[in-house]
Amino acid sequence: MDTASDRSASDRPDDLPDGGRTPAEHDRGSEHLTPDLDDAGTRESSSPDASPDSAEDAGAGAEHGEAAHDHASHNAESRRDPTLSELLAGSARGEQPSFATFYEATSDVVYGLALLMHEDAEGALDSTLAVYHQLWEQADERAQDLRLQSQASELLTDAHAADEQDPDDAFRPSEYELVLEWLVPLAHRIIVERFREGLATPIRLTVVSAEEGGGIAGLPEEIIEDISVLSDSQSQVLALSYLAGGTHQQVAATVGSAVPAVKSRLRDGMTRLHARRTTREAELDPILRAAVTKKDVERSGAVKRNFTEDIATDVENGLLVELAEIHALDAIDNRERAVLDEAALTANDAVARAWDTRVLAARRTLAEIFTAYPVVPPSHLLDEVLHNLSDQDVGMGMVESISSHTEVAPKREPVVKRWMIMSGLAVVILAAIGLIWGLTTGQDIQATADDDPEARVVDGIELSEGGTARAVISNAEGVGYVDFSDVGELEGDTTYQLWLMPRDEGQPSSLGNFTASELEEEIVTLRDIEANRALQITVETIRGEERPMGETAGEIELRERVTDGPQYGGSVDEDQEEDE
Repeated sequence: MDTASDRSASDRPDDLPDGGRTPAEHDRGSEHLTPDLDDAGTRESSSPDASPDSAEDAGAGAEHGEAAHDHASHNAESRRDPTLSELLAGSARGEQPSFATFYEATSDVVYGLALLMHEDAEGALDSTLAVYHQLWEQADERAQDLRLQSQASELLTDAHAADEQDPDDAFRPSEYELVLEWLVPLAHRIIVERFREGLATPIRLTVVSAEEGGGIAGLPEEIIEDISVLSDSQSQVLALSYLAGGTHQQVAATVGSAVPAVKSRLRDGMTRLHARRTTREAELDPILRAAVTKKDVERSGAVKRNFTEDIATDVENGLLVELAEIHALDAIDNRERAVLDEAALTANDAVARAWDTRVLAARRTLAEIFTAYPVVPPSHLLDEVLHNLSDQDVGMGMVESISSHTEVAPKREPVVKRWMIMSGLAVVILAAIGLIWGLTTGQDIQATADDDPEARVVDGIELSEGGTARAVISNAEGVGYVDFSDVGELEGDTTYQLWLMPRDEGQPSSLGNFTASELEEEIVTLRDIEANRALQITVETIRGEERPMGETAGEIELRERVTDGPQYGGSVDEDQEEDE
């Protein structure tokens, strides 16, 4: 994300308490750009030709110099460029030049985000227009929101920075970053609401089944590397929620998983994205460090199983903080948002601080990823933004002057979105695969297996890395499922990979890669039992292997053995009972 560390972090508008200085600024001071003084003032008084000939003249000259310096400083301060916060405050007073300048300074970020989220550029333009129309129409309320959120963000950042070994060296957001920290979530929510109301078309994403390699097709090429750290299931739910605007219930229906599992993936996916930031940023964000602890990164499956189908029930069960990332992703509807906002307002200080920290960390990470590719909107869009406003002279000369100072880097011209699937034929094939997979996934395999009175149930299947599995296999229906518990954590980037091993000498079929926690939260469903002899679990150092390469952690026979030896994954006692 573009930053503005070289921008003026000047005082807030005069209507703020204490001259507009936030409490955080009192602690660390405000930075000001110092404009060049005019020819009067200190330059004149310091000229050698103006030196006094006597002590009295020297004193008078000094007094005159100090007065001139103060006057020049006052003039310089009055001529400084307004901050973005001040421009929005000016918009609240009906100043169109301020609003137009605010638009010029921020619209590339909003439009760039809209391009990532929409199926077509026209929809992205319409949504960008909607964002700035709301900003103008609600400028007074939004300016207050920005002021309060910026103050809260600075205070929270300073509080967590105080816990660092070198508090003075910890990252603090610039004024520009504080504005984006507020504007990007607002713009995202407006765009998401347009999707849900049918006013715009979200990006078309296709869930790819584990059998076909997993993950999700249709992602904008710009963000593929950023989310490559996520597991296949995490990338699916995060893209469908943040980019396509789906609620967690809608995402669960799309990927064919339980709602509690999707909540867990959204939360843990954000944790992974946080962890990636901490490994590559030179100046560590104290908010990020506070939000992502070692416990979060190595979280077991215990908390995941506590999520329910209902947000209100989760809150009653004490899981408010665990829902912070879902709130930041806008993966909730308006009713659920009201429930979470109310719970956060009435929570005790410790819970409220943890909630605020994790929401803020999620928003900073999302802004870093999804606004890293700003695109200048077409020039006519500003005319459309201003079209319904009054006839007040916009003063474009002022806009151009101020915009030249508020830009951090040269803006890029509008570009056409690039997609991961470059060939039209590939898109058709993947869409067909997604349709077929969706239809088969719609069948409730778990219920089908459970309803078979002759289904074989194998309990206590032990894994070599720790943990157990329970399998229910219906040979009559040709389906089954496996539920894992207490799966042992693996070191580094190593993952579990599941394979359907064919009865003949054919190629094994991969069901995907899983971390220990993902295996615990998944119910692994099995189809086409007749064609396969076993489900094999291996430990792989490389994701997406085409055949098992690592050590076998466990294996579950899909058909009963007729030998006298024990059934792999079962027990000797069970086999002896069958023989008798």
